[in-house]
Amino acid sequence: MTKRLVIVMVTLVAVVSLALAIPLAFVIADDRIENFVAELEINTLASASVMSSQPLIDWQATADSAADRTGARVVVVGNSLNLIADSDSSDLDRAFDRPEIEQALAGQLASNERYSVTLSNDLRYVAAPIIQNYQVVAAVRLSLSESEVYADARRSQYWLALFVASVVGAAAFLAWLLSSSIARPVVSLTSVVEALPTDLGARADDTSGPVEIRHAASALNKTAERLEGIVARTQRVAADASHHLRTPLTGIRLRLEAISDVSDRDDVRVDADAAITEVDRLGHRIDQILALTRADSGAASLVSESFGEVIAERVEAAQVMATDQGVIITTDLAECTVLVPAGSSERIIDELLGNAFTYARGSISITVECGDDQVRLCVRDDGPGIPGVPDADLIFERFFRGDAAVSGGSGLGLALVRESARACGGDAHAISHREPSGLEVIVSLPRNE
Repeated sequence: MTKRLVIVMVTLVAVVSLALAIPLAFVIADDRIENFVAELEINTLASASVMSSQPLIDWQATADSAADRTGARVVVVGNSLNLIADSDSSDLDRAFDRPEIEQALAGQLASNERYSVTLSNDLRYVAAPIIQNYQVVAAVRLSLSESEVYADARRSQYWLALFVASVVGAAAFLAWLLSSSIARPVVSLTSVVEALPTDLGARADDTSGPVEIRHAASALNKTAERLEGIVARTQRVAADASHHLRTPLTGIRLRLEAISDVSDRDDVRVDADAAITEVDRLGHRIDQILALTRADSGAASLVSESFGEVIAERVEAAQVMATDQGVIITTDLAECTVLVPAGSSERIIDELLGNAFTYARGSISITVECGDDQVRLCVRDDGPGIPGVPDADLIFERFFRGDAAVSGGSGLGLALVRESARACGGDAHAISHREPSGLEVIVSLPRNE
C-alpha cells in the first residue's frame, strides 16, 4: 500500500513539475538571449551616438573603450565598406559586405547571427549608423560570442532541473511519511482481522492513526469482544450439554450391559447389545459435536507434535479392526512435526480411518509428506468414492450424506477433520477417483520447524 501511494504521488508531482519546468526552461533560454541581444544593441547605439559627436580621428579610441567595457569587438566601417577603426588589431574577419553593415549604412539598427569559421563559434552582430549633419557617414558594429549566453542559459536550466528533482524528492519523502501514517494502522488492522479466526483475543490498536482508522479499530475490537463472549458461552453450553448427556447415557449403557449379562434369552441379549452399540454411537456423536465447537472457536493453544509417530500409533491401534474387516493398511510416513491444537492429530487420523474403514473394500493407504511450511497427510481407500457428487469437497459439509453413504453415520467426521485443520491454519480437500475407484482425503497442517 505504501509503495503504491508513494508511486502515485511522486508520479503526479513529477508530471506537474515537468509540465511547468519544460516550458519555463525554454522561456529562460529565450529570455537570456533576448537580454543579451538587447544589451548589445544598447551598447552599439551608445557607441554610434558618441562617435556621431566626435571627429573621425577619435573613433579608434572610442572603439577601444567600448570594446574594453563590453568585451565585444568594435569595428567602424565607412560608406565604401572601408575600415575606419577596429578594436582588434588582427586582420581576421575584415570582410564588411555583411547584411547588418549594409542595413546600418542605410540608416537602420541591424542585428544578425552567424557562425564564424575563423573563431569556430556563433557570433551575434549588431550594427548602428553614425550620423553627422543628418547624413550616415559610417556604421559601427559590435560582435560578441553567444557561447557564454548559451552556457548561462544551460546553467539556469540545470538549476531548474535540480530544483525539479528536489521537489520530486521532497514529494517522495512527504508521500512516504503520509502513506506510512495511513498504511501502518491499516496493515495492523488487517493483521488483526486475519488473526481473529484462530485467535479471538487479538485486538487492534485504536489509539493511533487517522481518526477513521481508529474508529474502525475500535469497532473491530468491540465486535471481537462480542464474538469472544459468544464463543465462550457456546463452549460452556456444549460442555454442559455433553456432561448432562453423558451421565444418562452411561447409566443406560450400564443397565443394558447388566440386562445382556443376566438375561437367559438370546433375543434379549441381541437387542441389548444392539442398544449398547447405538448408545456408543450417540456418545461418539456427542464427542464430535463438542470437538467441532472447540474447533470453531479457534481458542485452543497450539502444541508441537510428531505427526508420523501419532499416525503410526493410531494405525497400530486400528490393526485389530483392519484384520476383522480384511482390510490391509499400507503406510509411508515421513517424520516431521506439526503445530496443532492438542489432540487434533489423533482426532484427524481417527476420523479419516473411521471413514476409510466404512467404505474400503480391501485396502487403505496412508502417506505423510513434509513440505517447507506444510505437512501433507493423504488417506485413500478403495471404496466406491462419492459417485453422483460434482464437488468432492462437499463431504466436508456438516451432516452431508452421499448416495454411497452407509446407514448409521453422522455426517460430522470429515467436517470435524476440515475444521480441526483450519483451526491451526491448515485445510482439507477430497478427490473421488473412478479408475481405480476410491476416495482420497488430503489434509495439510502447518509444519513446526
